[in-house]
Amino acid sequence: MAVWLWNMVGVLLISSILLAVLPEGSTLNEEALRTHPDLVIYPVLTEIVAVGLLPVLFVLFNREQSATYGLQRAGLGKSLALSMLVVVVYVALLSIQAGQLTTGINLEGIKITSSWKLVLALLAILAYGPLEVFFVVWLIHNTDRLYNSAAKILSAGLLVTILLYGVLHWFSQGMYAIVIAAIFLALGLIFKVTRNAIGPMLAWTVMNGYIWVLWGILLTQ
Repeated sequence: MAVWLWNMVGVLLISSILLAVLPEGSTLNEEALRTHPDLVIYPVLTEIVAVGLLPVLFVLFNREQSATYGLQRAGLGKSLALSMLVVVVYVALLSIQAGQLTTGINLEGIKITSSWKLVLALLAILAYGPLEVFFVVWLIHNTDRLYNSAAKILSAGLLVTILLYGVLHWFSQGMYAIVIAAIFLALGLIFKVTRNAIGPMLAWTVMNGYIWVLWGILLTQ
């Protein structure tokens, strides 16, 4: 409950702070970020603080094993193979929608003009890729503990977490929340089957278009 509440309250709190700090009328949409790439730090830090930080602190405070949350060698091969299948299906559906083969990733004109942009781009990958998956995996595992359903593949922890995650994204991304919920349901099932989260982390990093939008903003100008 603390993690869910902080995820909701933390975003509102950080947004309120940003409204007070940024010039009046400022927005953090893609156009504004392209005009002022240094502003990318705000959505990236918001994602780190409001999404991944608290689960990581709980793991460190409780001295839990990283393997509990799928950060281990065991099951890695199967995790990578199944995750690659999810990526292939996603790319196929994306290509059908676009009418041509596409991955949604555009790295044309990438160049490193400053070290701070590169560091921020790497932080964007961490925040919107592996850390976001860790957030979901942490919730699945601990909700399963709450409902004593860890032994089941299609468990209460998995279903409750994905449902709530989808609902939260509905408020910010509308119908696309259904796509996000479907992707994370597949990645959550892979974690449950293999007990390895590395494959899902890499898969979501590839599929999350916002990462590549931020990379394009930071490393093409």
